[in-house]
Amino acid sequence: MSAGSAAGGSRSAAELERLRSRVAAEDWWHAIELAPGLLTPGWWDLRPTAARVPWPGSLAGLRCLDVGTMDGFWAFELERRGASEVVAVDLVDPRRQDSPCGRSAAASAPTPAHELRGRRFELAARVLGSRATYLDRSVYDLDPEDVGEFDCVVVGYVLQMLRDPLRALEALRGVCRGGWLLVIETVSAPLSLLPAPLARLNARRGQLEWFVFNRAGLREAVTMAGFAVEEMTGILRDAAGPAAAASALAPSVRARHALGLLGRSVALRARAPR
Repeated sequence: MSAGSAAGGSRSAAELERLRSRVAAEDWWHAIELAPGLLTPGWWDLRPTAARVPWPGSLAGLRCLDVGTMDGFWAFELERRGASEVVAVDLVDPRRQDSPCGRSAAASAPTPAHELRGRRFELAARVLGSRATYLDRSVYDLDPEDVGEFDCVVVGYVLQMLRDPLRALEALRGVCRGGWLLVIETVSAPLSLLPAPLARLNARRGQLEWFVFNRAGLREAVTMAGFAVEEMTGILRDAAGPAAAASALAPSVRARHALGLLGRSVALRARAPR
């Protein structure tokens, strides 16, 4: 039984209703089961993807890192799978993330409190009884002298948001000596039909994404950063969460999903050198 199920089972109906109202007031990115029958209304439901990730066997006793945690789905999944310690990192202020020239948010005005990351993570962690630690860090700045080293690092849908994904992977190699790297990343399904390692620049316009790799390109990027790829899935279909289901997507967006141009990813497991 997960921590969320155990916690949810001990709550009264009135407490669950108050929690439901508190959850509904937030704009969730991830669909996370906080209690039986209580799923955060996120845009993406990563539970089917998590079942397909090539996990390195048991995570029992391992120290794990979740990079770009957002609401914390992968951090809580690592705990659910037995990790003894989980550190989750993200940029609390989204304006600090890599943005193409001319698309950066105005620096003069402070970021509204409701747009700052970490609030939903803290709420979910409290409800689930999670012991995961949340740190305001850029992946570029991860340093073993600051955060230590990890047995397993999860990078979920992050590389595509970075101006320099190879630099990020090299930083991860520095904190993952001898451990596993798990990358879950959006890929270009059409380009994945080609054997050459490729990446499209600004592949999904309007999404603030720098690169979208094909399967061979993602494997090559991880290898160039010094990791040894052990296993890679075929192309997965990303599952939309409750927020996406309730939204009115434009017909063109729905068509691109149906044709496999959007909503496709792969999961890769690699080993870091000692």
